Amino acid sequence: MIKLIYKYPVITLIIVCVILFFFNLGVLPVSIMEARNFNVDREMLTENNWLLTTMNAIPRYEKPPFPAWFTTMFSQFDIKSVFLYRLPTSIVATLGVLFSYYLFKSLAKTKKIALIASLVLSTSFYYIAIRFEAPSDTYTHAFMIAGLLFLTKAIQSSTKSLLYSFLAILGIAISVLSKGPVSLYALFLPFIIAYFIAYSSSKKAIIISISTLLLGIALGTTWYLYVRLADPKVFTEIAAQETSNWSSYNVRPFYYYWSFFIQSGIWTVPALISLAYPYFKSKVDNKKLYKFSWLWTVLAVILLSAIPEKKSRYLVPVLFPLALNLAQVLLYQFRTKKLDIVSRIAMKFHYVLIFCIGISVVAIPLIIEVRTTSFWIWYYTLVALMFAISAVIFFNYSPLKSKVLFVSNILIILVVTSVGIYGIQFFKQNDKYNTLTSAELQQSHLYYYKSIQPEVIWDSNRVSQPLDFSKSFPSQHNVQVIVENGYMEEFKKQIPSEYEIKSVKTYDKNYFKAADSRRHDGRKVFYLYTLKRKN
Repeated sequence: MIKLIYKYPVITLIIVCVILFFFNLGVLPVSIMEARNFNVDREMLTENNWLLTTMNAIPRYEKPPFPAWFTTMFSQFDIKSVFLYRLPTSIVATLGVLFSYYLFKSLAKTKKIALIASLVLSTSFYYIAIRFEAPSDTYTHAFMIAGLLFLTKAIQSSTKSLLYSFLAILGIAISVLSKGPVSLYALFLPFIIAYFIAYSSSKKAIIISISTLLLGIALGTTWYLYVRLADPKVFTEIAAQETSNWSSYNVRPFYYYWSFFIQSGIWTVPALISLAYPYFKSKVDNKKLYKFSWLWTVLAVILLSAIPEKKSRYLVPVLFPLALNLAQVLLYQFRTKKLDIVSRIAMKFHYVLIFCIGISVVAIPLIIEVRTTSFWIWYYTLVALMFAISAVIFFNYSPLKSKVLFVSNILIILVVTSVGIYGIQFFKQNDKYNTLTSAELQQSHLYYYKSIQPEVIWDSNRVSQPLDFSKSFPSQHNVQVIVENGYMEEFKKQIPSEYEIKSVKTYDKNYFKAADSRRHDGRKVFYLYTLKRKN
C-alpha cells in the first residue's frame, strides 16, 4: 500500500481530500462566519451587489469578495443549498493541499517528503475545521501557498521566471482579495525570511520576490481602491474599526500561541518532537530543508504572537511549515533501522493514545439520549471501522513498522470526517432547536428590531429591514418582525396601539441544552412576531 501511495502521490492526495472535505457538507449547522459569507454571496445574485458588497443590504467591506465571487459559480443553481455554498471551500481546501505538495516538492526535490507533508497538512485538525469556522481563511492561505509555489519556481528557474512570476502575482492577488493582508503577514513574510536564510539571498531572488510581492499587492488591492472611491465614508469607518480590532479585540498574552502544535490534532505529539531542531538536524536527510521548515514555523508563530488580537484559527498558516517539518522527521523514522530514544518514546505514547481514542467510540451511547435505528447503524459502522484501525495499530505496534502506523493516522481521520461527522446530528441534545424558514414568512417585507444575527439572515433567505419606531411604522396589514431575546420586552412596549400581536414563534438555534434551561441570556434565541392591524 505504501508503495502504491508513493507511486501515485497526486491521485492519493485527491482521493484523501475528497473523503476529508466533500462528505457531510450539509450536516453541520451554518456558523456565523459562514453565514456572513453566504449572505454576501446570495446578495450578489439577488441584489446584484458584486463590488459594493452587502449583508442584509448593509455595506459589508470587512472582508474582500473573492470567496463570494467563487461561490456564486455553484450557489447560482440553488441559493438555498448549504451543500452548494460549502462545496467551493472544499474545492479550495483541496487545491491548497495540491499547491502545498508541489511547493514542498520544489523545495525538497523529492516526492516522498512532499507527499508525507501534504498528507499531514490535509489531516491536521484546524485545516479541516477552518472550512466551517472561517471559510475566507481557507481561500487566503491556499492561494498564498500557490503564490509561494510559483515564486519559488521563478527563483529556481532559468528559463520560465517570467511565467512563474506572473502566476505568483496572481496567487498573491487572489489571497489579498480573499482576506486582505492576513496571509501576507502570516505566510509570505516568514516564508521569505526563512528562505533567504536557509537557501538564497541572491540578487535574482531578491528582485523577483520584491517585484512579485508589490505587483501582487497592487493587483489584490484594486477592489479596496474601488470601494474607497465609490463609498469613501463607510469604507473609512469599517477600515478604522477593523484596524482597531488588532489591538483592542480578543487581546491575548504573547505566549498564547506557544501550544500551536496542538492545532495539528492527531499529529500533536510527533509535531512537537519534530520541533527539536538541535536533536534531529543530524538525523534528517536534507539539513538545509529542515532548517528552512523549522525557521518558517518558528518565525510564523513569533510574528503572529506579536499581534495583540489572537484566536486559535489564526494559527492555520503555521500548519503548512509544521507539516513540512514533521514530514522530514517521519521520513527519517521510516528509513532508520534503529530508532532514537526520543522518537521511540514519543511514538509509543502517540500510538497508545490513538489506540485508546479508537476503541473509546464504544462509549458513544453513554452520551447520546436519542437512540434511533439510524443511530445504531451509524454507531456500529463507526465502531467497526475504528476497531479495525485500532487492530492495525495493536498488531503493528513497533518502531520498525512506523510506515504502517503512519497510515493508521490517516485512516482514522478519514473515518472521522466521512463517517464520524455524520453522527453530529445524533449529539444534538436540544429538542427545541429549530430554524426560521422562508415558508414561515408571510410577507415579502421582513423587519428586524435593533439587531439580527447573520445566521438568521441566512435562514430567512431574504433581505430584511430595520424597524425604527421613531420613524413611520410600516403600513402593511400584517407586519413580521424578528426580535432577539434580549430586546423582546422593549419591543412589545413600543408596538403601536393600532396593531395587535397575531402570533409569536420562538426559534432556538442552540444545538445543545443550556446548563440551566430557564436561562436564555447569551443563548441564540429569537422570535418572529406577526403584528396585525386592528379593524
